[in-house]
Amino acid sequence: MRPIRIKGLTAALAFCVPAFSMALLVCQGQANSASTTEHGKDAPPLVKITAPANNSTENWNALVNYSVVVTWHGKSTEYQEIPSNQVLITATYVPDLSKGSGEPAPATAPVPAGLLDIIRSGCVGCHEFKARATGPSFAAIAQRYPDNQATSDALARYIREGSTGVWGQASMPAHTELTDEQLHAIVHWIVKDAANPNVNYYVGTEGAMRMAAPATPSSRAGIILTATYTAPVSTTNQQQAPHGEDSVIVHGK
Repeated sequence: MRPIRIKGLTAALAFCVPAFSMALLVCQGQANSASTTEHGKDAPPLVKITAPANNSTENWNALVNYSVVVTWHGKSTEYQEIPSNQVLITATYVPDLSKGSGEPAPATAPVPAGLLDIIRSGCVGCHEFKARATGPSFAAIAQRYPDNQATSDALARYIREGSTGVWGQASMPAHTELTDEQLHAIVHWIVKDAANPNVNYYVGTEGAMRMAAPATPSSRAGIILTATYTAPVSTTNQQQAPHGEDSVIVHGK
């Protein structure tokens, strides 16, 4: 059987296929170039809250599911390339959201060094922020100890050397890997900020936050939910570590 030849088809294919391939390569090159520019070596971590939606509304005292994706240097929490337990979620109660513009506040200062050390040192494996776990909550510690030099020295020593019987019969292992600067930064954050009734903390890229209000909320009250990730790079000044964040507003009803 002789092949059927259609006049002009061969020439058309010879023209269209290379042209289509070239266009595809150009588009891919542009996409790769944009990606490289946006998430290049010097770009900060990209943090995105995928739930809840910004300016959504939830009932007070309800549990609200949250999810976050962090991307940095071509790696992502979606593929477990970045540990999810290095992502901090902060839920801040605001009594009157109408005083703002209806949008989350712009990027804030990096996470305090002491709070970063708490997360990275595995302290949240035994301590919750406001609920008792194996050990006392950070808020309970803040309420028990006054903010003075004697407290700072005593708590720093408990963390470094470990302790038994300070809070019941549970034992806390020693953390000799922490420097004096880190120990005092951790203690400073605990006694200064851990008991703040307007702020709740969570760790991880997925979970549920409580729509909690420290007092009877007005119709204008809500929560600003902020996800932050600070890259664990070697630096003597933690304030210079690559840092990314995203925030959404959740109105209460």
